[in-house]
Amino acid sequence: MNRENVHLTDYGSQNPSTIATILPTYPEFYGGSTQWWPVSGDHVFLYRLNPVRFEYFDRFMGTWKDVEVLDVGCGGGYVCEFLARRGAVVSGTDIMAEAIQEAHAHAAQENLKIEYYPCTAEHLPFNDHTVDAVTCVDVLEHVSNKAQTLSEIHRVLKPGGWFFFDTFNKTLWSKFLILWLGERLIRFMARGTHYWPYFIRPDDLRLLLEEADFGSVEFAGIEIARKARGKGGPPFTISPKGHTAVIYFGAARKPIC
Repeated sequence: MNRENVHLTDYGSQNPSTIATILPTYPEFYGGSTQWWPVSGDHVFLYRLNPVRFEYFDRFMGTWKDVEVLDVGCGGGYVCEFLARRGAVVSGTDIMAEAIQEAHAHAAQENLKIEYYPCTAEHLPFNDHTVDAVTCVDVLEHVSNKAQTLSEIHRVLKPGGWFFFDTFNKTLWSKFLILWLGERLIRFMARGTHYWPYFIRPDDLRLLLEEADFGSVEFAGIEIARKARGKGGPPFTISPKGHTAVIYFGAARKPIC
């Protein structure tokens, strides 16, 4: 948002009918008892996925310089900082105040101009038609009221604006790999971080996007990378022809008129 006119409103306080559902272990993993910076442990994959996911998102944007972006569910600010370094004008929101505080402190340390606001995904403190793009990565699978969240994202987007996201498919593969293998056996993430009933199939998400009045919608999955990535990056690329059985990515556009 333009730093001289941030477009903040008390919209959330005026619309208290929908409150985000947070599972008991969420504050432990996403809030005060975790550490986002320096990147380590549970958060390494989230951080290293950024270059890969934005290789895909870049196909729609071309450039991020001077683009007004809102990152919904920003956590410690991984996506916000990634985009700010590319010249975007970035704001981030998250339900966990502790994560917002750490994100703000790290951005200041890195001399990055990023605005952060504690709020739910269902009630964003911005006026209508405010931002050029909204990112929402590793978030939708944690949100109970996806319809309200998507409606809010659509509301704050300018006509022609883009919504970029990734989330987990609701399949037995995702249940096995994320909940059983990831949280219980290998334990590379805290047990209880994810709640499988909140996962959503691409067809169901497409329907919600259409009901929220988004126009064009594209989904993409993962493909094994032909060349090894440096610095421990994920060994895959993102493509509309890729596999979506566990995780999938997408872009949806708000109609121009």
